[in-house]
Amino acid sequence: MVAGTPGVLYRLRGDEFEALFETETADLATLVVTPAGRVYVGTAPGGEVYRVYDDGTNELFFETGEDYVWSMAYSREHGLLVGTGDAARIYAVDERGSGEVVCEFDDPSVTAIAAFEGRVVAGTAGEGLVVDVTPGSDLRVIYDAPYDEISAVAFGEDGRLYFAATTVLLEEALDGGDEPGVGLGDGAVYGTTDAGGAVELWRSDSSPVTALGRGFDGVMWAGTGSDARLFAIGGTGQVDLVATLDEEEILAISGDGIVVTGAPGAVYEIGDGVARSGVYESEALDASAVAEWGEARWRAELPSGTGISFSTRSGNTAVPDEFWSEWAKVPGTSEGAVASPPGRFLQWKAELEGGGGSSPILRRVEVAFLRENMPPRLGPVVVYDPEEVVASGGGSNGTVSQSLPSGVEVTYSLDPPGSRIRELPVLLRGVRTAEWEASDPDRDRISFDLWIRGEDEDEWKLIEEELRRSVHTWDTLSMSDGTYRLKVVASDEEDNTEESAGSDEQTSAPFLVDNTPPRIEGVKLSLKEGSLTASGKARDDLSPLLRVEVAVDYGEWRPVVADDGLIDSLSESFALRVEDVGAGEHSVAVRAIDLSGNIAVLRKVLR
Repeated sequence: MVAGTPGVLYRLRGDEFEALFETETADLATLVVTPAGRVYVGTAPGGEVYRVYDDGTNELFFETGEDYVWSMAYSREHGLLVGTGDAARIYAVDERGSGEVVCEFDDPSVTAIAAFEGRVVAGTAGEGLVVDVTPGSDLRVIYDAPYDEISAVAFGEDGRLYFAATTVLLEEALDGGDEPGVGLGDGAVYGTTDAGGAVELWRSDSSPVTALGRGFDGVMWAGTGSDARLFAIGGTGQVDLVATLDEEEILAISGDGIVVTGAPGAVYEIGDGVARSGVYESEALDASAVAEWGEARWRAELPSGTGISFSTRSGNTAVPDEFWSEWAKVPGTSEGAVASPPGRFLQWKAELEGGGGSSPILRRVEVAFLRENMPPRLGPVVVYDPEEVVASGGGSNGTVSQSLPSGVEVTYSLDPPGSRIRELPVLLRGVRTAEWEASDPDRDRISFDLWIRGEDEDEWKLIEEELRRSVHTWDTLSMSDGTYRLKVVASDEEDNTEESAGSDEQTSAPFLVDNTPPRIEGVKLSLKEGSLTASGKARDDLSPLLRVEVAVDYGEWRPVVADDGLIDSLSESFALRVEDVGAGEHSVAVRAIDLSGNIAVLRKVLR
């Protein structure tokens, strides 16, 4: 057994440990015992391999010249195989300690090596590659895993290759010490197929797979980090929990039922006998919100003389602590009511009792719960001003498409039908568009009711109900001029009972409705030497003016120049000079448009 910094090699005899080798400056990251009983350890950092003898003496056996020795394996055909980092190389070292590079990779480290009947396979960190590196053969990538590191490779009794991949790098795990949360991640175990591919046999979503090896029964065992669970992995993907250990992570598994753990270091011998009793505690079930717990149901095989009893506890923290409820028994032999109080998280515990050399087998556990309904959430309600929503028409069916500032496209029909829509972008008089954001934590369907209230009114008036979209366009021509607010009420009643349904509401900022056109006053016309001059004033009581234009003899509209240089206020004086209009009678039209899209036109005849 090897231990971390300072690196120590222990020999276990009975239940007593004896230190055989120690280094103050490095971890002993890997250990190999050959069939002849020779013991080798690799250092990280240092990149050295030491041979350790039964009497505790040792010698420097091989220097890699690299920074780390992360993995080793022994092959009768190829000798001692050494995997290194930061330069990812594999060395084959003979009995005299003379080594040569078998292969090297672009990845930072060779993290795992396994040998079986002359075949050698390695795993890397960085790209997470599994590679056949058998000396004398061409390198061949067996699998490119969707994980950062291949944490272990092992051969089954029949020569089938198994390997584990994880998101937690070995170097990070060793550097982590006792820091809380180190080792958290995920991983998976794969097995090769007859055709030479690889298939995922089991995935661990809550902790990395940190060790792989054959158990005493010949079945492949996998160990995890952050929760130190030991699983038996069947060749077709059947997974059985063998043991849950008290330490944080399983670091190594040997073929005789020996399991080595870290944080703190310990050695377990797992036999093939049947225990009299056992306890299994589940991971905390996350209901995503505070929930009431219903019936617990479980399916088990209970040989004569065996039994299973269940308990539960609940809380509102992801990890059970002193603020959780006490364990409460679940009555019944296969189902019963959960007595734990409402909470976001629930954990169940199964206590198994054996008898007559037999053990109960727990196959499946289900717990019914009803989450507290979380109401929908509304974002700000925006009522766009007419000048913010540009509509482009031209459709033969009298439709108009709006492009909102948020990027949403709105298409609707003009009223009355058959209105001529200009090809150019226009401001749609009497049309307002509102938009809002909405979400539901429970992913319930949301409907919206829209209400309007004038600033001089006390009560809201419903204008639309049970909308399924978060944008709405409506006609304001029936509304009198003034300042209004729009209120949106969101409800998830469609997916909940009337009693449990939730709602949220948001009110817009005040917005102006202006249906009154501007006034054009004091228009004066003069004609001198073939040039026509038009001047006057345009006014609006509510909306700033947008454009003032003049057309002579039904020609094109010409923008006028305001006396102050810019048309942007409620009142603007203007003048326009048109050259070369010729003598005789002339028809002059003045048009004023405000920001609400209202248009006023005044025509005068100059004789």
